Amino acid sequence: MPIGRQAAKELNHNPVSTVFILNVVISLIAGLLIIYYVVQANIIAADNYKINLLNEKIDSLNGVRSSLAAQKLSMEDPARILDFAVSQNMVEAKNTVYLFENGNVALKP
Repeated sequence: MPIGRQAAKELNHNPVSTVFILNVVISLIAGLLIIYYVVQANIIAADNYKINLLNEKIDSLNGVRSSLAAQKLSMEDPARILDFAVSQNMVEAKNTVYLFENGNVALKP
């Protein structure tokens, strides 16, 4: 038997080389799974951080909204409106006809 064939036969039937290859493949798969896990964990952490920031912004905007609603209510107070009208020498308009009182304002007769 030629030496090249014998060496090839020994290489093919060498249990160390198949175990080594199997260990390398398993190590590569484990490494890829670890990298995948780290990337996914970072994505989840970043998303949670963004959600927390948006929740804080919502809380802040709700506070501003309630403050604006309180200001609106104070401006719509009938007593305050009457005081403003009196201070500006306004008078009540009686027997007024409103332009848009009925739906056929712009219709030709």
